[in-house]
Amino acid sequence: MFRLILPVAICIAQSANAQSGTQCALTEDNENCNRVVACVGTDGLWFNGRAFGRGTGTFAGSMSNGVSCDGTWVSRNAFGLGEADVSCDDGMTGKVLYTYQDPYTGTAVGRGLTSDGRPIQIWSGNNVLRYLREDTGKPVAMLPCAAGAIPMS
Repeated sequence: MFRLILPVAICIAQSANAQSGTQCALTEDNENCNRVVACVGTDGLWFNGRAFGRGTGTFAGSMSNGVSCDGTWVSRNAFGLGEADVSCDDGMTGKVLYTYQDPYTGTAVGRGLTSDGRPIQIWSGNNVLRYLREDTGKPVAMLPCAAGAIPMS
């Protein structure tokens, strides 16, 4: 099982860029929705989805290979720390520990491991694509995965 901890949505690159439905509107209630993007392993696998809630919640999305994943996330304390647990339809599970940069917008970065020992890197938040563009104004954000940057829109 692959555990992922973030109150955001995960976005997928390349052909998954067509999944523009991963954009979320920020709300004032517990139905807060944010994008989440993640690199899994070192072979170019990535995750795309959305996370819902404030302080605690759920997320769902799919891997670049088409495998669906979902899970839960929770913010652990006032210092901006949290964790997420993920499970995928192919049996992979994982856990991610993350740090909030801004809890209101769900902006967080984190790292973790899958059940088979692959590293996970995750980014989430209402402004995640701007963050990944490094405020360069470039039209395409790049997800910095170990196997190479993956373009995202």
